[in-house]
Amino acid sequence: MTDCRNESNFIRKGDAESAPGAFEGSFAAGAGAAELVRAQLCVVGGGMAGICAAVSAARRGVSVVLVQDRPVLGGNASGEVRMWIRGASIHFPYYREGGIIEEIAMRNLRYNPSMSYGIWDGVLYDLIVSEPNIRLLLNTTCLGGEMRGQAIAAVHAWQLTTYRRFRIEADFFADCSGDSILAEFSGAKLMRGREARAAFGESCAPERADLCTMGSSCLIQARETERPVRFTPPAFARRLTEEDFYKRLDVNDPRSFIQDNFWWIEIGGERDTLRDAEQIKHELLSTAYGVWDFIKNSGRFDSENWELDWVGFLSGKRESRRYAGDYVLSQRDLEAAGPFWDEVAYGGWSMDDHNPLGINTREAPNRNLYLHAPYAIPYRCLYSANVPNLFFAGRNVSVTHMALSSTRVMATCALMGQAVGNACALALARGVDARGVSRWMAELQQWLRNDDCFLPHVPRKASSALEGAAHNLPEDDFQRLLSGIERKLDTEEACVRLPVGQTLELRFAPVCCGGIRLVFDNDIARESCRDPGLRMYPQKLNVTRSDSPAQIPPNLVKAYEVHVLRGGRWEMLRRETENYLRLVRIPVAGEIEGIRFVGRETYGAPEIRLLSLDVEE
Repeated sequence: MTDCRNESNFIRKGDAESAPGAFEGSFAAGAGAAELVRAQLCVVGGGMAGICAAVSAARRGVSVVLVQDRPVLGGNASGEVRMWIRGASIHFPYYREGGIIEEIAMRNLRYNPSMSYGIWDGVLYDLIVSEPNIRLLLNTTCLGGEMRGQAIAAVHAWQLTTYRRFRIEADFFADCSGDSILAEFSGAKLMRGREARAAFGESCAPERADLCTMGSSCLIQARETERPVRFTPPAFARRLTEEDFYKRLDVNDPRSFIQDNFWWIEIGGERDTLRDAEQIKHELLSTAYGVWDFIKNSGRFDSENWELDWVGFLSGKRESRRYAGDYVLSQRDLEAAGPFWDEVAYGGWSMDDHNPLGINTREAPNRNLYLHAPYAIPYRCLYSANVPNLFFAGRNVSVTHMALSSTRVMATCALMGQAVGNACALALARGVDARGVSRWMAELQQWLRNDDCFLPHVPRKASSALEGAAHNLPEDDFQRLLSGIERKLDTEEACVRLPVGQTLELRFAPVCCGGIRLVFDNDIARESCRDPGLRMYPQKLNVTRSDSPAQIPPNLVKAYEVHVLRGGRWEMLRRETENYLRLVRIPVAGEIEGIRFVGRETYGAPEIRLLSLDVEE
């Protein structure tokens, strides 16, 4: 029986173990004056949610400071933790997440075909430092902050590597830390643990509320060699028996460990995953080395030529605290899979609820409750119910524990982060707080659709120029450009197919243009990949000698030309020979009267596949 306190899931403002300013006296004494950093948006946390929040806001012209307490970006997906990025596409292949997370995947395929975590960390770093509107503060921890009324005025931060402290002022703050660290001083309403079954009508919730969470994991990586390799466990390694591997490794299959990333090396859900984090980490390390000792030395596995290549000394956390927004997403919402008037993201991972005891239980490590369709995530789950300038994205959003068991996976978190970044830009443009963005929901949804973020119940609207354009396409193909679907859904064809070298021409009344928007078919469902679940990010931990490099999908257009018609004359706008992106935006200023597109080369497919060609007005 799990020993969890039966307490309310809502945390009161005064429940923090220490006052927000308790550290500030000693901190100020020896560090000199704080450096003032001013931005329109401060994003705390550089995991997939924080990355997408920062990039999406910056590309809308928002000045952003991104604060990350580690030396690398990526959070649980980084080279420090190495957890798999998952999302709706594992269960619903045609609903693979688009937007910035898909851009990251394509960048990784281009620059990191070996799926190396070292290079992966560099791909994420390059994405952030290449954005001129983002100031990145790595190795920087938030220590407290200041309030102005009910709103956050500033956060106080310390950079370990430079021994500098910062006072970061911003109009808006986005807590993408996972642990909801801005709540410590802001008084933002929080939830923690598992809600009682009756609280939200959740059939899979426990009968009584408690403070149990899903535990943390320590991943290990193994590598196949050409020679026998010995392994001697360290003294602190845990001694494991066959019973410890129940429903985790098949001890009767001598090679069952090869394809597993050892996610089930998990404990700590019956304790406080914040305050007890270091104790939990020690026990995880002890267990991790014990797992490899059993694999190498028990005689049950074909592991003679395998060596332990890497151990995660930074634990991967699944759950701690969640903010309360204007809406709390629940198990019933996920199962209903219906629309929300304010949907800004979606999920589709199963409700993957982990046993709080982790490897210490003799029961199954988790239970998977599969959904019949992807579900929408409303905007009301992404901002604080009581702090007007606080957004959040990631595993700390306004959901119940049962809903969190699905929404917590990183591709879903990335979509929520991109929604938050766009929402902040819209709030600044309209002069409203986070809640006030709801009045311009249709605009926010179209911003997201234009960013290639698919929304299950919201089509993208084509520009007025495209709707009335003269064209040289069959009418069915032109209607596909107008449809706003921009991906294959089940058996429905969405792309325009053109022979290599054929010109697609659109002519329309003069329109004041901000850019040209193209979406190429990059096999979003990864049907052409040998292992579509793995060939996206550097996720395969146990490396065999037969592993082959990842490839850019053959459908993607590699070389193309775009011309615009201005004053009756065609002008070359862009000639690209090394495209690797699905969404391409080409800036153009002034009035234009037409567009010509010519696809010159793909990555192997015999034809050009185009999902969108439109004007950004």
